Amino acid sequence: MCTLSAVHAQASWNGSCSKLIEGTDAHVEIHAEQAIATGAWKRTANPESVWAGTVATSEYPRTAIEIEIYDGAQGVMRTVFGWFPITRFSRTGDTVRFDVDPSREVAPSAVDREIVERASRILSTVSAWNRSDNRQCPSDAKTWSIYCAMEKATIDAAGAFHHRRPALEIVRQIVDERTKDRPYDHRLMDYNNDPSTRLSDVQSLFSEALRRIRTAAQKKADG
Repeated sequence: MCTLSAVHAQASWNGSCSKLIEGTDAHVEIHAEQAIATGAWKRTANPESVWAGTVATSEYPRTAIEIEIYDGAQGVMRTVFGWFPITRFSRTGDTVRFDVDPSREVAPSAVDREIVERASRILSTVSAWNRSDNRQCPSDAKTWSIYCAMEKATIDAAGAFHHRRPALEIVRQIVDERTKDRPYDHRLMDYNNDPSTRLSDVQSLFSEALRRIRTAAQKKADG
Protein backbone atom coordinates (compact mmCIF):
# COMPACT_ATOMS: atom_id res chain seq x y z
CA MET A 1 0.00 0.00 0.00
CA CYS A 2 1.19 3.50 -0.87
CA THR A 3 -0.14 6.53 0.99
CA LEU A 4 0.89 10.00 -0.19
CA SER A 5 -0.10 13.41 1.16
CA ALA A 6 -0.39 16.67 -0.76
CA VAL A 7 2.24 19.37 -0.33
CA HIS A 8 2.64 22.85 -1.79
CA ALA A 9 -1.09 23.37 -2.41
CA GLN A 10 -1.42 20.00 -4.14
CA ALA A 11 1.40 20.69 -6.59
CA SER A 12 2.96 17.41 -5.46
CA TRP A 13 2.37 14.44 -3.17
CA ASN A 14 4.82 12.49 -1.06
CA GLY A 15 4.71 9.57 1.33
CA SER A 16 5.64 5.92 1.60
CA CYS A 17 5.04 2.61 -0.15
CA SER A 18 5.41 -0.52 1.94
CA LYS A 19 7.87 -3.18 0.74
CA LEU A 20 8.17 -1.64 -2.70
CA ILE A 21 11.80 -2.36 -3.61
CA GLU A 22 13.37 -5.69 -2.61
CA GLY A 23 11.03 -5.93 0.36
CA THR A 24 12.02 -2.50 1.64
CA ASP A 25 9.72 0.44 2.30
CA ALA A 26 10.25 3.33 -0.12
CA HIS A 27 9.71 7.07 -0.08
CA VAL A 28 7.75 8.30 -3.10
CA GLU A 29 7.27 11.82 -4.42
CA ILE A 30 5.01 12.47 -7.42
CA HIS A 31 3.30 15.28 -9.29
CA ALA A 32 0.63 15.27 -11.98
CA GLU A 33 1.73 15.25 -15.63
CA GLN A 34 -0.05 15.65 -18.94
CA ALA A 35 1.38 12.54 -20.59
CA ILE A 36 3.76 9.64 -20.15
CA ALA A 37 7.27 10.61 -21.28
CA THR A 38 8.71 7.13 -21.88
CA GLY A 39 6.44 5.73 -24.56
CA ALA A 40 2.96 4.27 -24.89
CA TRP A 41 2.20 1.11 -22.95
CA LYS A 42 -0.82 0.18 -25.07
CA ARG A 43 -2.99 1.62 -27.83
CA THR A 44 -6.41 0.45 -26.68
CA ALA A 45 -6.91 3.12 -24.01
CA ASN A 46 -5.51 6.42 -22.82
CA PRO A 47 -4.66 6.88 -19.13
CA GLU A 48 -7.12 8.87 -17.03
CA SER A 49 -4.25 10.36 -15.03
CA VAL A 50 -0.48 10.45 -15.30
CA TRP A 51 2.08 11.10 -12.58
CA ALA A 52 5.86 11.44 -12.51
CA GLY A 53 8.37 11.69 -9.71
CA THR A 54 10.93 9.69 -7.76
CA VAL A 55 11.26 6.68 -5.49
CA ALA A 56 14.00 6.13 -2.90
CA THR A 57 14.98 3.72 -0.13
CA SER A 58 17.76 3.67 2.42
CA GLU A 59 19.82 1.60 -0.01
CA TYR A 60 18.87 3.14 -3.36
CA PRO A 61 19.04 6.88 -4.17
CA ARG A 62 16.14 8.67 -5.77
CA THR A 63 15.29 7.25 -9.17
CA ALA A 64 12.64 8.30 -11.65
CA ILE A 65 9.16 6.77 -11.78
CA GLU A 66 6.06 7.29 -13.88
CA ILE A 67 2.54 6.21 -13.01
CA GLU A 68 -0.39 5.82 -15.41
CA ILE A 69 -3.92 5.12 -14.20
CA TYR A 70 -6.71 3.76 -16.40
CA ASP A 71 -10.43 3.16 -16.04
CA GLY A 72 -11.08 0.92 -13.07
CA ALA A 73 -8.44 2.55 -10.84
CA GLN A 74 -5.74 0.25 -12.22
CA GLY A 75 -2.48 1.09 -13.90
CA VAL A 76 1.30 0.77 -13.98
CA MET A 77 4.25 2.14 -12.04
CA ARG A 78 7.31 2.40 -14.29
CA THR A 79 10.61 2.19 -12.39
CA VAL A 80 14.24 1.37 -13.12
CA PHE A 81 13.59 -1.93 -11.33
CA GLY A 82 10.71 -2.92 -13.63
CA TRP A 83 7.10 -2.05 -14.45
CA PHE A 84 4.71 -3.07 -11.68
CA PRO A 85 0.90 -3.28 -11.63
CA ILE A 86 -1.13 -0.77 -9.63
CA THR A 87 -4.62 -1.43 -8.27
CA ARG A 88 -7.15 0.49 -6.18
CA PHE A 89 -5.79 3.94 -7.03
CA SER A 90 -7.72 6.76 -5.35
CA ARG A 91 -7.32 10.46 -4.75
CA THR A 92 -9.44 11.88 -1.94
CA GLY A 93 -8.84 15.42 -0.78
CA ASP A 94 -5.16 15.75 0.04
CA THR A 95 -4.43 12.01 -0.03
CA VAL A 96 -3.45 9.63 -2.83
CA ARG A 97 -3.56 5.89 -2.12
CA PHE A 98 -2.85 2.87 -4.26
CA ASP A 99 -1.61 -0.71 -4.11
CA VAL A 100 1.41 -1.78 -6.13
CA ASP A 101 2.66 -5.35 -6.49
CA PRO A 102 6.49 -5.42 -6.80
CA SER A 103 6.54 -9.23 -6.85
CA ARG A 104 5.42 -9.41 -10.47
CA GLU A 105 6.08 -7.30 -13.52
CA VAL A 106 3.45 -6.03 -15.93
CA ALA A 107 2.58 -8.39 -18.79
CA PRO A 108 3.58 -7.33 -22.31
CA SER A 109 1.08 -5.49 -24.46
CA ALA A 110 0.44 -5.47 -28.19
CA VAL A 111 2.92 -2.60 -28.41
CA ASP A 112 5.58 -4.85 -26.85
CA ARG A 113 4.84 -7.49 -29.48
CA GLU A 114 5.26 -4.87 -32.19
CA ILE A 115 8.58 -3.78 -30.66
CA VAL A 116 10.03 -7.29 -30.83
CA GLU A 117 8.73 -7.76 -34.37
CA ARG A 118 10.39 -4.51 -35.44
CA ALA A 119 13.66 -5.41 -33.71
CA SER A 120 13.67 -8.76 -35.51
CA ARG A 121 13.32 -6.99 -38.85
CA ILE A 122 16.05 -4.47 -37.96
CA LEU A 123 18.50 -7.29 -37.18
CA SER A 124 17.58 -9.61 -40.00
CA THR A 125 20.95 -9.50 -41.79
CA VAL A 126 24.59 -9.79 -40.79
CA SER A 127 25.34 -6.45 -42.47
CA ALA A 128 22.87 -4.70 -40.11
CA TRP A 129 24.39 -6.20 -36.98
CA ASN A 130 26.76 -4.21 -34.76
CA ARG A 131 28.91 -6.84 -33.02
CA SER A 132 30.64 -4.27 -30.76
CA ASP A 133 27.84 -2.93 -28.60
CA ASN A 134 28.52 -0.26 -25.97
CA ARG A 135 24.84 0.46 -25.23
CA GLN A 136 25.12 3.82 -26.98
CA CYS A 137 22.56 4.07 -29.78
CA PRO A 138 23.01 7.10 -32.07
CA SER A 139 19.92 8.06 -34.02
CA ASP A 140 21.84 8.03 -37.32
CA ALA A 141 23.25 4.52 -36.84
CA LYS A 142 23.46 2.21 -39.85
CA THR A 143 24.05 -0.95 -37.80
CA TRP A 144 22.47 -2.06 -34.54
CA SER A 145 23.22 -4.32 -31.61
CA ILE A 146 20.45 -6.32 -29.92
CA TYR A 147 20.03 -3.57 -27.34
CA CYS A 148 20.02 -0.76 -29.90
CA ALA A 149 17.64 -2.64 -32.19
CA MET A 150 15.26 -2.92 -29.22
CA GLU A 151 15.72 0.76 -28.40
CA LYS A 152 15.07 1.86 -32.00
CA ALA A 153 12.08 -0.46 -32.29
CA THR A 154 10.67 0.88 -29.02
CA ILE A 155 10.97 4.49 -30.13
CA ASP A 156 9.40 3.64 -33.50
CA ALA A 157 6.50 1.72 -31.97
CA ALA A 158 5.90 3.47 -28.65
CA GLY A 159 7.17 6.98 -29.33
CA ALA A 160 9.87 6.94 -26.62
CA PHE A 161 12.12 4.52 -24.76
CA HIS A 162 12.09 2.97 -21.29
CA HIS A 163 14.92 0.63 -20.31
CA ARG A 164 12.64 -1.73 -18.36
CA ARG A 165 9.51 -2.02 -20.45
CA PRO A 166 8.09 -5.58 -20.76
CA ALA A 167 9.48 -6.24 -24.25
CA LEU A 168 13.04 -5.69 -23.08
CA GLU A 169 12.51 -7.64 -19.86
CA ILE A 170 11.33 -10.70 -21.78
CA VAL A 171 14.36 -10.57 -24.07
CA ARG A 172 16.66 -10.22 -21.04
CA GLN A 173 14.97 -13.18 -19.36
CA ILE A 174 15.63 -15.41 -22.38
CA VAL A 175 19.27 -14.29 -22.56
CA ASP A 176 19.60 -15.09 -18.84
CA GLU A 177 18.29 -18.59 -19.44
CA ARG A 178 20.62 -19.17 -22.39
CA THR A 179 23.74 -17.84 -20.67
CA LYS A 180 23.30 -18.70 -16.98
CA ASP A 181 26.83 -20.15 -16.80
CA ARG A 182 28.51 -17.16 -18.46
CA PRO A 183 29.86 -14.26 -16.35
CA TYR A 184 28.09 -11.43 -18.16
CA ASP A 185 28.00 -7.94 -16.62
CA HIS A 186 25.44 -6.55 -19.06
CA ARG A 187 23.20 -9.25 -20.48
CA LEU A 188 22.17 -7.86 -23.85
CA MET A 189 25.48 -6.17 -24.59
CA ASP A 190 27.63 -9.14 -23.61
CA TYR A 191 25.42 -11.67 -25.38
CA ASN A 192 25.50 -9.47 -28.49
CA ASN A 193 29.31 -9.17 -28.37
CA ASP A 194 30.00 -12.80 -27.48
CA PRO A 195 31.93 -14.36 -30.41
CA SER A 196 29.84 -17.53 -30.04
CA THR A 197 26.56 -15.67 -30.71
CA ARG A 198 25.33 -16.04 -34.29
CA LEU A 199 22.66 -14.16 -36.22
CA SER A 200 20.52 -17.29 -36.00
CA ASP A 201 20.74 -16.99 -32.19
CA VAL A 202 19.61 -13.38 -32.37
CA GLN A 203 16.66 -14.25 -34.59
CA SER A 204 15.67 -17.18 -32.37
CA LEU A 205 15.90 -14.83 -29.36
CA PHE A 206 13.28 -12.59 -30.92
CA SER A 207 11.18 -15.56 -32.05
CA GLU A 208 11.11 -16.97 -28.53
CA ALA A 209 10.21 -13.56 -27.10
CA LEU A 210 7.30 -13.31 -29.53
CA ARG A 211 6.13 -16.80 -28.60
CA ARG A 212 6.10 -15.87 -24.91
CA ILE A 213 4.25 -12.63 -25.59
CA ARG A 214 1.58 -14.47 -27.57
CA THR A 215 1.27 -17.10 -24.82
CA ALA A 216 0.83 -14.38 -22.20
CA ALA A 217 -1.81 -12.68 -24.32
CA GLN A 218 -3.68 -15.95 -24.79
CA LYS A 219 -3.64 -16.69 -21.06
CA LYS A 220 -5.05 -13.23 -20.38
CA ALA A 221 -7.77 -13.74 -22.99
CA ASP A 222 -8.67 -17.10 -21.46
CA GLY A 223 -9.02 -15.48 -18.05
